[in-house]
Amino acid sequence: MKITGMQLVLALALTGLALAHNGVAQEILNRPVSIKVENLDLKTALQRLEKIANVKFTYVPQLVAGTEQVSILSNNDRLGVVLDRLLKPLKIRYEVSGKYIILNRDILPNPKTSLLPGTETLLPQATVTGRVITADGLGIPGATVRLKGNTTIGTSTNNEGRFSLNLPGSGGTLVISSVGYATQEVNVGNQSDISVTLSVDATGLDEVVVTALGIKKQAKSIGYATTTVAPEEVTVNRTTNFMNALQGKVAGVNITSLGSGPAGTSKIRIRGQSSFGGNNSPLIVVNGVPIDNTNNGARGDVSERGANRTSDGGDGLSSINPDNIESMTVLKGAAASALYGSRAKDGVIMITTKIRGAGTGIGLEYNTNFTTDTPLDYTDYQYEYGQGENGVRPTTPFPTSGQWSFGEKFAPGMTQVLFDNITVPYEPQRGQINQYYRTGNTWTNTLSLSSGGEFGGFNLSISNLDNKTILPGSGYSRRTVNLGFTQTLAKKLTVSGNVNYSNEYRKNPPNIAEQDYSPVVLFSMANSMPLDLLEKYAFDANGDEVRWSRFTNRTNPYFSLKRFDNIRTDRVFGNLTARYNFTDWLFLQGRIGQDFYTREQDYNLPTGSQRQVPAPPGFVNGQFVQDARTVRELNADFLLGANRTFGKVGVNVNLGGNQMYRKISRHNVLVQDFFSRNLYTIGNSRQRDPVYELSERKVNSLYASAEVSYNDVLFLNGTARNDWFSTLSPEHRSVLYPSVTASFVFSQAFASALPNWFSFGKIRAAYGEVGSDTDVPPYASNLFYVINAQQFTSVTGAAQPLANISGTVVPNANLRPMRVSEKEVGLELKLFNNRLGLDLSYYDKLSSDQILRAQTSDAGGYQSQLINVGRSQNRGVEMLLTVSPVSRTNFNWNTSFNVAYNVTKVLDLGAGISDSQITVGTGDFTGELRQVVGKPMGQLFG
Repeated sequence: MKITGMQLVLALALTGLALAHNGVAQEILNRPVSIKVENLDLKTALQRLEKIANVKFTYVPQLVAGTEQVSILSNNDRLGVVLDRLLKPLKIRYEVSGKYIILNRDILPNPKTSLLPGTETLLPQATVTGRVITADGLGIPGATVRLKGNTTIGTSTNNEGRFSLNLPGSGGTLVISSVGYATQEVNVGNQSDISVTLSVDATGLDEVVVTALGIKKQAKSIGYATTTVAPEEVTVNRTTNFMNALQGKVAGVNITSLGSGPAGTSKIRIRGQSSFGGNNSPLIVVNGVPIDNTNNGARGDVSERGANRTSDGGDGLSSINPDNIESMTVLKGAAASALYGSRAKDGVIMITTKIRGAGTGIGLEYNTNFTTDTPLDYTDYQYEYGQGENGVRPTTPFPTSGQWSFGEKFAPGMTQVLFDNITVPYEPQRGQINQYYRTGNTWTNTLSLSSGGEFGGFNLSISNLDNKTILPGSGYSRRTVNLGFTQTLAKKLTVSGNVNYSNEYRKNPPNIAEQDYSPVVLFSMANSMPLDLLEKYAFDANGDEVRWSRFTNRTNPYFSLKRFDNIRTDRVFGNLTARYNFTDWLFLQGRIGQDFYTREQDYNLPTGSQRQVPAPPGFVNGQFVQDARTVRELNADFLLGANRTFGKVGVNVNLGGNQMYRKISRHNVLVQDFFSRNLYTIGNSRQRDPVYELSERKVNSLYASAEVSYNDVLFLNGTARNDWFSTLSPEHRSVLYPSVTASFVFSQAFASALPNWFSFGKIRAAYGEVGSDTDVPPYASNLFYVINAQQFTSVTGAAQPLANISGTVVPNANLRPMRVSEKEVGLELKLFNNRLGLDLSYYDKLSSDQILRAQTSDAGGYQSQLINVGRSQNRGVEMLLTVSPVSRTNFNWNTSFNVAYNVTKVLDLGAGISDSQITVGTGDFTGELRQVVGKPMGQLFG
């Protein structure tokens, strides 16, 4: 007998799957369990056991209905032993299938005869076999198959979804049910083999969502809008900054990638702009601990020194390896993120990374991904008239614009005289974009080693990303190492943690929103300018830029490549968590996390460019900047939680606190002009201007949340967080942020009155208040002095230091953090056995106490003052529609549509404040804020 290679591989694969399945089952049944149950109904006892053992029971409601009260006591016994004690007296058997434990009646009917209720007659039997499958044709293990109207005849399906059942000779109707699927009845008749397809039933799914502080809740209990993102959304069709892959996939979340290359910044806005000055980006939380996501993009959160400096240095999200992400949750509104208080005015994106293997034993996984980038030329230039001005083509070296196409109409045999007295044909030049740029590519490789077992596991991954961008001489590389682990110690103590290290190198990110030293000049170049001549004559004999246009700030795109910008980042972030379960309903958790990184950057303005002023004799012009930043953020928190059920009333309470400490230091040196050409160092410079900056801030917080539920259909939640700021004066540093939400699952409450096609329905309402801790800079209420280099000579002839007030902003001890209050209502529906879903939200968000700079009299020695002024409002509607059509012959597809509409308005600027006295910061909007009251932001800033 011959066995082909394919057969051998298939056999090994099936064997491996079987072993993996058995291994998972053993891991579940071997879990240690400590539980005390006294005189409870079986359903409540099973719910408590689910939470303690982290399992999920599946059964038909009839199985637990009417059972007597149960009692059980276990002290760290195996789950399998506990189940035997609990279920065997009730004649209920169990079977582990995947992550579920399936419960069924322990019925062993006689293969030849069966005793019908109320009779003493032996009746002939008929054996019926069949298979229970999903809409995709996959077998459903553990499905219950029973004879309608008879409580003693039934069975369950095996791992392939097959069953065999002996029925009375008269046949009957079979009732087939399984958790997560709609129950179906089948008339047997004369059939001996049947196939039953079960459709998904949304009412049977208890989806769990990770909410603020990492607290897990049932999705139906949440009174605000959240979106859970599957890891495949960012790993299948991936981008270098994984957040850009979510563009258009989450309703109400606007993600924009800048035209600055693959390692650039992701601009993320949730429900519009919350403020017209400062940062509008959401808080990023990894494994329950916030991380720094400073926007180093052009005109972003951090200002750069040096002339004509507008490149994009990326953000904190680029340090995360998407292959290491296990789940993502977007908390959109104020109520959803209120437990983060002063850091949550723009919503929260919560990321959970892998901390253990999926099953038992050791697992090894290798992932490789290769993508290419091709420049797309969407320019639509006219090619009837060529380079020139006032209807005349260039016939002398200068003046010639090099930029304007207002010359003569093209005709055969015409010539033009360009820079350096070069005569070339006067004809259209097409395809300049593709001629200058190249095809880029990104190659990512990730190797993961994981383990899972009875008491925990780990996940270790290493990854390498190399990117060659479409801009010549530009690129990006990232190396990451991620370690996550969890381990149960001393029966009730669980310790988990993660460490993430990344090393990034950005090489020559392009200048954007700028003509100087930027390839963007290509898009405004005259349509008859030969690009190959610009490349050939970019430099003269001395290496200086050849003047090719009468506009000196239009840098030759090939001379621009002489500009360099190197950014190197080393980053480590992670946390360590310990959780102790006093009982099955009471726990205490402590956690400490840190985000630390150093960012070293050096960049230049090249020697010989026309844009710079000439250097003094003996020097050559040019600039060089060295910048080194160190950022450290520490978060330490605790959480005490309790979860009890009293009949139909459930209570869930959490109390906790957090201390955040952030320190940022910066060393920056800008130098001008050089002794030796093409040597960009500090020591080779003529003028040097060093700067050192240091800022520290601390926020102490206490918070609490409480949930009360009734009959598992009505839920009321409330939270409160109080923050104490080190950056504010004692009179204003204590701020409270409350929230309250409610949700009602009416489909479950009125199940008997609703039609069969109505699968799930919930209404929700929420109100919350959050704020911002970034709009109040450290030391904004302090007055500083500096010592001048020039000293004062006293009457004794001794030199004395001379000091003066530092800065141009008046200190303000009355500053308060800006505040955002938001109201939200929503509706969730699932129809036709979960084939059609709708999630609809309406929100009304008010931002007040916004901090802006108000102009002051120059006579006082200052130019402006930070003050709390003005209000802005966001109103919008979000809709998510999901469609899952009925499958045909193993073909199935799911799709979703999301629509969001947001209007942002400036309501007022505060009493006594003139519109012309307020200027907008460098966040999302720039320019003076004039005549704006009551007008949409879109009309103000485009």
